[in-house]
Amino acid sequence: MTTHAIPDEASFDGEWWLPSVSDAKHKIAGTLAWSKNKATLALHDSFAPLRSGPLVQSSQTHPVIHGLTTNGSAVSVLEALSTGGTMAFGGAAFRRSESFVSSLVIVGAHVDSQTRFLRLRARIPGLPTWLGESGVQQIITSPTPEHSDTVIDYRIGRNPVQGVEVPNIHATLGWGVGWATSGSVLTTVTIASFGYLEITPDQPQALDWYFEQLGKATTLLAFLAGAPMKADEVSVKVAEAQPEISVLVGWNNPGYCPYSNPHQFFVPRWAMDVPLDAVFRKWFDQYASVAMPSQLALSVLSSDGPWIHVQFLLLMQALEGFHRAVADGTYMRPADYETVRHALTTAIPAAVESSHRDALKSRIKYGNELSLRKRLDDLAGRLDASLRTRIFGGNGAVPQKWIATRNYYTHWDEASRDDALDIPDMYYASVRLRHFLRVLYLDFVGIPQPAIVKALDGYNSESQHLIQLNHPAATFGYVNVRPADNAKSESEKSKDEGPLPQTWHVQCKGSE
Repeated sequence: MTTHAIPDEASFDGEWWLPSVSDAKHKIAGTLAWSKNKATLALHDSFAPLRSGPLVQSSQTHPVIHGLTTNGSAVSVLEALSTGGTMAFGGAAFRRSESFVSSLVIVGAHVDSQTRFLRLRARIPGLPTWLGESGVQQIITSPTPEHSDTVIDYRIGRNPVQGVEVPNIHATLGWGVGWATSGSVLTTVTIASFGYLEITPDQPQALDWYFEQLGKATTLLAFLAGAPMKADEVSVKVAEAQPEISVLVGWNNPGYCPYSNPHQFFVPRWAMDVPLDAVFRKWFDQYASVAMPSQLALSVLSSDGPWIHVQFLLLMQALEGFHRAVADGTYMRPADYETVRHALTTAIPAAVESSHRDALKSRIKYGNELSLRKRLDDLAGRLDASLRTRIFGGNGAVPQKWIATRNYYTHWDEASRDDALDIPDMYYASVRLRHFLRVLYLDFVGIPQPAIVKALDGYNSESQHLIQLNHPAATFGYVNVRPADNAKSESEKSKDEGPLPQTWHVQCKGSE
């Protein structure tokens, strides 16, 4: 069965019909084109019956459209939205056409939204490197008396799937590495390894269920890797006796891992210092509590497009969302605050007009919620001193200017204007905020904090940027850091105020 990669363009010519219409003459010739995360089906006729009167643009959605291509492949277009049609009047005949768009296409079988699948396999760029595994082995045999030449053997094959049982979803996550070849054995052969995640539930499930679990897994992978970890190829299996069928799906915020070197990852698998199964079980067990804030966090961490003001505010919002999800966000017990709320509401003077009164009551209602300052300090308290020093610089505390900047741009509070960061400092703060957010999620899933410290001192580009902020006197290049007893010079102090309580020796490699 031919597989289809999601980023690649594909075209399918054939006949198309609605499964609910059994009449063979309702099969219509047309072309399905997959491009840029979306499928467009252009028919030479229309499923809609011809009516008198003006041509009306339709927005009808068909749950599924089935097709049979000219090369004999079965295709299913799910949730196909009509984009309208056109009419053509010619000397020979009257023709009418209709078009549809969809973000979900199955190639290899006729299915619908009720179809249940045994398992899903997703190929994820960068996964073999993150796992530290390969589907290719190189064996070099030195010359012997019988063979005077050095012999190099390459052995390829799928590594055994490593299963992680996840009781929370009654399924097993399988990690594996495979290979693909191209070229000619007589001239040049290219062997490419690829990594995949396989999801096998105890009972067959619908596609939406698989996409939900895949999204959870790739979100955690992205936090660990420091890069998007979307699948670029997806296949499913309906029955063991049948071949896998290909799935083309339009991802939200599509992005694929660009890394090919283990040192480019923030925390590769071998550096986690905790078993892979323990981390993923904990993530799936607790995911419901952070489902929404984790998606905001992932979006802002994976994006390099927003203006610095927008990025700064989104990072602050993502941190507040994380705290609301995992911690108690009130000053006092809600039952105790009810007495305070009632007293404050009752004390509003009768002369206050109704809309102003409602605004004050709303503020009093939420008056028991922690301030952003308290929330960030509480989150920082989850991290040991070594992490706080690296992330925040200075004395290892959340800088007050971060709060003032957020308050100014959120509430346009003139009292905070003079304390707000300028654009360069807001950029430096955003670098630190990105690390703060990522580290909190890694700590949340059980990555030991000493392992996170090593990641912050690593060769990946995010950590290198942070190291250069903490050591501005260092020459540009890859920087190694290690603890030191001597005090840091004034030129090496962090950009933030105050001396660093812990200092490091700095050694640059490849400096210019």
